[in-house]
Amino acid sequence: MFVQQKREGGFSLSNILSRIGPGTMLAATAVGVSHLVYSTQAGGNYGFSLAWLIIFIVVLKYPAFRFAVDYASASGHSLVTGYSKISRIALTWLAVGFFVDMFIATGAVALVAAGLFISVFDLPYTGPQVAIVLMVVSAAILLNGQYERAERLVKTLVLAFSVLAILCTLFALPMLGSDGRGVMAELTPDRSLALFAIAMAGWMPMPSNGAILYSKWVCEKRRAVGDAFGYKDALNDLKICYGLTLVLALCFVVMGTAVLYETGRAVPNSAAGFGSELFGIFTAVIGDWVFPIIAVAGIAVIWSTQFALMDACPRVTGRLFCILANKNDEKSFYRKLLIIQVIGVTIMLLFLMGGFTKFLYFATSMGFLASPAIAYYNYRAITSDTIPDKFRPSRGMIVWSWTGIFSLTAFAIAFLLTSLG
Repeated sequence: MFVQQKREGGFSLSNILSRIGPGTMLAATAVGVSHLVYSTQAGGNYGFSLAWLIIFIVVLKYPAFRFAVDYASASGHSLVTGYSKISRIALTWLAVGFFVDMFIATGAVALVAAGLFISVFDLPYTGPQVAIVLMVVSAAILLNGQYERAERLVKTLVLAFSVLAILCTLFALPMLGSDGRGVMAELTPDRSLALFAIAMAGWMPMPSNGAILYSKWVCEKRRAVGDAFGYKDALNDLKICYGLTLVLALCFVVMGTAVLYETGRAVPNSAAGFGSELFGIFTAVIGDWVFPIIAVAGIAVIWSTQFALMDACPRVTGRLFCILANKNDEKSFYRKLLIIQVIGVTIMLLFLMGGFTKFLYFATSMGFLASPAIAYYNYRAITSDTIPDKFRPSRGMIVWSWTGIFSLTAFAIAFLLTSLG
């Protein structure tokens, strides 16, 4: 159990940053496809008309992430342990989900990262080819790395990109409604809008299984720094960084609306084209001088997203397989699964991908379909008899959680009916 300890030091920047860690890993997995692609596209195609949906989905998913902090703090273990105590079915379902995400989610993020690399360095290669190289390089780094090193890198990259995105948004505000353009679209409910909304919601602000990853990162942070990272620190870490993901999502909606909405321009359907358009938004708002800065920051943050996913998915999947197989060889499982991940994503990108946009829609929609079950099982874990009263959810949080579970289930059913219709 995590115990809050009295610490020396005030509220200096270095002191604050030293206490924030797992949340930036969480933010790193968020500021990728959902923000760079879907938030920008939502603003570019629909103005502010879908901003409410972004806020709504982020609010609905919050209890699942809050329960991750509560469970890790109460038990000293990640939610993987919580799922194992619920039932073998829950554990098996989670293992299958993470094993699939090892390829689909990581492949989608790698493809977006490749688009940015191609745009910045004018590479004469396809998106899948560059994505595969990034996967291999990332795997090589991870095979020789550790959590604390990854956390320090990701923390710096996410904070730098966040500052630039917020700065760009402030510059974009005066452009809203310029040249007689509106900021709100008249939404016509149809199949294309429904599919886009569900795809955006799937990874907004991140896939729901990010809660599982966060519970593990909280435990890793606890093991790394001990009592210096207590329960209140973990809660504040989540609130700050989860809130940051919402702010950044809305920032990209503002930028998409200011630069793309009702201009005849749209977010391209190729990896390279997307990268060029994204950087074009920043230069249009701030000026050409910002291109080198935003290029470095953009590549850094999307690569950190890929880096975080490539580290977390094999690590959690290996833990799940060890529990299911009654083995204690997580390190070996991690290395093998990391290599399998690279091989699997390579095959998928070269032979099974049907196009940049279609692949992203598929990946994010699958993430959304898993959301109701994750929200439910996280609730089951934190309300089990083994959890002390201090960490159990309040009545208001219980209502909030069940509202999210029912709403996400309704959205998932609607998506399936729309897709099959």
